[in-house]
Amino acid sequence: MIKYIIFTLILAIFTALWEIQCEGDAGWAKKFPTFRINIFFKKLLGGKPLTGYHIFLLCLFITVFHGLFINELGSWKMEARIFGLVSWFFVLEDVLWFVFNPHYSFKRFLKQNIEWHLRWFFGLPYSYWWGMIIGSFLLWIGMK
Repeated sequence: MIKYIIFTLILAIFTALWEIQCEGDAGWAKKFPTFRINIFFKKLLGGKPLTGYHIFLLCLFITVFHGLFINELGSWKMEARIFGLVSWFFVLEDVLWFVFNPHYSFKRFLKQNIEWHLRWFFGLPYSYWWGMIIGSFLLWIGMK
């Protein structure tokens, strides 16, 4: 499992760096020509709209992680493990976007500096907490 965690971290680093090149200082695809769904999903995403960019990014990485486990697919435990890694991937990638982004840095990782993360709890956006909790639970189920 350690090699999959290392793979997830490396993939998160490169994805964060790539996204910084695309978004610059305008996170959450603010300046992208993408559709936004503001109704139901805003509550699930801690106040952020669901964007077409993020839908297709999610689909891409679900596919990538299934490809990583292509020889082991076929059980609910493996699906739990995959979705647990995907969940953690998105939390890690988003944190690293701030760490590596010259417009932010980790010092500026504060609610008042980040307009698209509207709801925070103990110094982190709600979506991070949910991602870590759900991801950890799914990994735990997948390892049993």
